[in-house]
Amino acid sequence: MRLQIHQEIQGYKMSGSKRKKLKDLSILGASKREEAESIEQRVSSETGSDKSAKQMNPKGSGLYGTSQLRRLLNYSASPSEKIIEHNGSFITLGGDKPSGTASGKGGVGAPEASRIDLVVGRLSSAKPRDGSNVDNSFQADAARIYISQLTDIDLNFGIDPGKSGRLADRSGIGIKADGVRIIGREGVKIVTGRMQNTDEKNSIGGKLLPAPTIELIAGNNSEPRKIPGSALSGDEETYDPLQGVAMGYNVVRAFQDLLFLLQDVVGVIRKDKNNQKIFNFAMASAAALPEPAAAAVASAAQAYFQVKDTMTAIDLWQSQLDATMFDINYLQPFGYRYLESRNVKAT
Repeated sequence: MRLQIHQEIQGYKMSGSKRKKLKDLSILGASKREEAESIEQRVSSETGSDKSAKQMNPKGSGLYGTSQLRRLLNYSASPSEKIIEHNGSFITLGGDKPSGTASGKGGVGAPEASRIDLVVGRLSSAKPRDGSNVDNSFQADAARIYISQLTDIDLNFGIDPGKSGRLADRSGIGIKADGVRIIGREGVKIVTGRMQNTDEKNSIGGKLLPAPTIELIAGNNSEPRKIPGSALSGDEETYDPLQGVAMGYNVVRAFQDLLFLLQDVVGVIRKDKNNQKIFNFAMASAAALPEPAAAAVASAAQAYFQVKDTMTAIDLWQSQLDATMFDINYLQPFGYRYLESRNVKAT
């Protein structure tokens, strides 16, 4: 910002075929003029010495990792904080403090709420004036790793409560930037719950759930959504965008069992069709015979068909029972092969 203003002050602006010099600071307002004069003095002091260095590597340019002109911001430190700062990079040690001095567990004087806050680019997206006093901003700071012994991590970072709700009064680590990458050359595991073969507690000594939820919420919004046009049918329908992910092995088994069910039904239909053909042929043959042979053949055909029809009904009943078991095992939350994960949710 200061470099840009300096260039405007020192440069020339084309106006038609004439050049208009922008050196006249009297055209600026009082605050702008004071800021421009301060920048001029700093630029002059930082680049006015060592002419050889100025030619090869101008002071304040930032070339080859040298210092450069940057916006100066004054971080509003709390009395108990220790701050390590260099060229806009901060490591802050102190109590839980998501924004100003009065915020967080540190602001209300909670004991054992220490934090380590690594942040670069304070209020980067807000673009404050040079010399401004600034606080922590989980929204506007460029990138941050926030570690706190006691905090409201979801509330501080503005995270949708999802299915598990917002975690409060617990230790937390938040990582935020324009892009976050987690890379494992030989794998990445995301694990919830206690360490194996231990009776691990949470950070305040409380019990842990057997399998705490993992939630992947794209867009940071899990509010139920209406299906467009569903109201036209007289019953407006909504759906939950945050759903359990499909369990791969269970899905494969479900398709296999569904295929077997379909084959059973097709087999029953084929048997019933063959039985009907045999019955029709027998009745047609009986019609061509004289009495009493015709009556005997017709009676035998009727008895045969009755037996086969009963067997078909038993097969259909078995298929219906298999379909009911399919629904219980795969489609109900209490089923042992329920397709939807109970612990991993995603939008």
